[in-house]
Amino acid sequence: GALSTWPSNHTSMVPVTEGLQALARHDASISIVSVVGPYHSGKSFLLNALAGDTGVFSVGRRTSPETMGIWLCRTDMRASDGSEVWLMDSEGFFGPGVSESYDAKIFTIASLLGGHLVYNTVKIIDQQAVSLLEMLARRAQLFRTRSSAEPSSAEAPEFLSVRNFPPLTWVVEDFVQELPEEHRGFQDGATAWLRSYLARANFTDGAGEAHGQDDEYFLAKLYKTLKVHTLFLPATSKEHLQDLSRMRWDQLTSEFRDELLLLKQNILHSLEARKFEGKSMRGPTLERALRFIVQALQRGMFHELPSLWATWTTQVAEMSLQDAESWFASLLQGVDNGENPVPVASFNAQADEARSRAQAFYLELLRDFDVRPDLAGLSDRTAARFQQKLILYHERVKRWVQDLIAREKEAFARTLSVVELPVDPEVFRRSGENRTQLIFQEFSAQMRNFEQQGAPVKLGELAKMPVFSQDPGVQLRADLGSLLDSRLLDNQNDIAKHFRDAVNAADEAVENELKANNGRLMGKSRMREMQRAVETMCLQAFDEKLARHRWMMELSQYRKEQADVKTNLIDSRLKSFAESNAQNLVEHFRKALERSITSYRARKQNLAMPVPEGDLEAEHRSLEDSVKSLLDEQAGQAFDLKDTDAYQRARKELKNTLDKGAQECMQKNVELWKVHSDEATRCALQLNEAVWRQCGLTCLFNKVPKSHRSTCQKHLAQCFQRSGTASRMSPAMQWKVFEAWYEKDMAREVATVWNNFTIGSLLIGAIVLALCTTMGRCSQPPPVYGGVGYTDPYMNQPRGGR
Repeated sequence: GALSTWPSNHTSMVPVTEGLQALARHDASISIVSVVGPYHSGKSFLLNALAGDTGVFSVGRRTSPETMGIWLCRTDMRASDGSEVWLMDSEGFFGPGVSESYDAKIFTIASLLGGHLVYNTVKIIDQQAVSLLEMLARRAQLFRTRSSAEPSSAEAPEFLSVRNFPPLTWVVEDFVQELPEEHRGFQDGATAWLRSYLARANFTDGAGEAHGQDDEYFLAKLYKTLKVHTLFLPATSKEHLQDLSRMRWDQLTSEFRDELLLLKQNILHSLEARKFEGKSMRGPTLERALRFIVQALQRGMFHELPSLWATWTTQVAEMSLQDAESWFASLLQGVDNGENPVPVASFNAQADEARSRAQAFYLELLRDFDVRPDLAGLSDRTAARFQQKLILYHERVKRWVQDLIAREKEAFARTLSVVELPVDPEVFRRSGENRTQLIFQEFSAQMRNFEQQGAPVKLGELAKMPVFSQDPGVQLRADLGSLLDSRLLDNQNDIAKHFRDAVNAADEAVENELKANNGRLMGKSRMREMQRAVETMCLQAFDEKLARHRWMMELSQYRKEQADVKTNLIDSRLKSFAESNAQNLVEHFRKALERSITSYRARKQNLAMPVPEGDLEAEHRSLEDSVKSLLDEQAGQAFDLKDTDAYQRARKELKNTLDKGAQECMQKNVELWKVHSDEATRCALQLNEAVWRQCGLTCLFNKVPKSHRSTCQKHLAQCFQRSGTASRMSPAMQWKVFEAWYEKDMAREVATVWNNFTIGSLLIGAIVLALCTTMGRCSQPPPVYGGVGYTDPYMNQPRGGR
């Protein structure tokens, strides 16, 4: 509610009794956030935004001030010390019919009661605003000093004796400009911006020289902390900006909301209640402090200082500078306003003409006033404007250069795209590089003409070409080179596709030829002929696919691909075919061998035995020839498979089988002859038994194997002469029958003879050894003892002695 009102002339403060009484009944600790500033600068709306309710304080769309006097609003926010946060809204400065003194009184109350002071302005911080704030702060400081020093000020709040005022935050609303370049990039660049004005403000009015270095930052010393916080536009439409009270919080711009929340955090972080009688300020103490301040103002404790506004002549000079600066800015708008940027020389000439016209305009404005022209100040202002324009010009030039590069690239890309691929890569490369060099030379000449600075300027500085991160010519050459490399790569890919097609054609030729011979058994000679035919057809198909582009056969890639065709298609596929053919041959001759062996074994069983050995050999040779012819029949009509390894292995295995079969037949023939000689073998056994029974100790028949064998042979021969079978047997067959009979039928008896021979040999050896030992001892001479030594019977040398 309202705590103070005003008379119609806005010269003093009048307390609102109902508001003070309500305040006295509130016993909680209170921290006050005071907001002051020019009228219609958005103070009430800022407080509503801090409170989170756009309808707390009145916000109007009329040009006249909306808030009168001082108002307080209790919120649900809490300060850092836990006290309640109250918001103080006040009447704006510079209202119609309001004196400077009344504005200073409003500022004084806000500074003395607030736990945090917010000075609210719009758009920008300039030198005049800084000077006004310093004037208000000095008058508030003077009032505090005089009030605390008055003899009747026993009830003065103790915060009047504190040297520093509360923290001050200068809020700049509707801020859309960029900070000066020297303050960008800092964490708190806006505060640094303000401090630069504070330093200039104290030196330009001579305060720095009069009071020394301690007064250089008066505001910074007076307030605990001094910061600047910028706020973006809360809305962007005219309708919303005319009456912000109708907008909800979510309708405000996101930039404004984010910056406001940051402002709120900064304020509440260090906000504490003012001290009164050693305790935090509460409702009753705040009511007493407010009464004391208002009464002190009414008693004339607020000293009327002379105005800090400049004289009329000074204002004329300042306004003339501003008008000349504005005129120069408007003239700059006509510079470089075409679709494309003007050359640097033209830009410098037009900018210099604008400076000359602005200076002439400035001198014309001051012609009737006794004011010394501040040409240096005008030069600084026009230089600042020129720098802004130069930044925009540089940006346009950079965009224009990039557009030029893009157009050249598009034209070059179109030129490359119309070339029908594939083409000879070396010819294509040389042509593309020549075209690239021509474009680069033309572009470089255009840039050199554009960046000429022209004649020297009379005022200010010459503009130059902007600084590029990469030289435009170098960039263009690199980009054109990339386009050419990309098209060369496309050409190379197309060439590779043609080679792939040629390889596929060669592969198809090989495949067709191999399919034509698939399943056909081939000998080594036929295989070599087919390999030569396949290689010829494959390479012919490969070359025919490339015949349209004869230059491809001159490429190194042609030789490489041709070698790969020979290796991967011809050699590899033929090797696989040969291996398959070899496997088929092995299987073919395996079956042929099995059939031949089966036929041989079946026919071998039909051989008549026993027969004379010569007859059996003749019949078996006839059988062998017949079986071999069966195998040869499987070697092809022209016997062209006989040169294969499979045939040779089968023939060798068949020969081994036939040899083994012949041996078996011979053995079987002998066995059958032995069976037919059973009468003779029984007769021989009887003769052997008779000799064995008569054999004594000195008989060799049953003790010496050789004697036993010869005796048995003699007995069997005698029995053969008595038997009728012997007449049909040759002597050689009789010998073989004896061998079979002696090894099998006589095996047990032969083993006995061998045992006897072994035992007898051992006995004879033992006897001989014993005799030799006995004879050796008898012939040994006796040892000689005594004398000077003895004789060693083995070494025959003297051993020892004295």
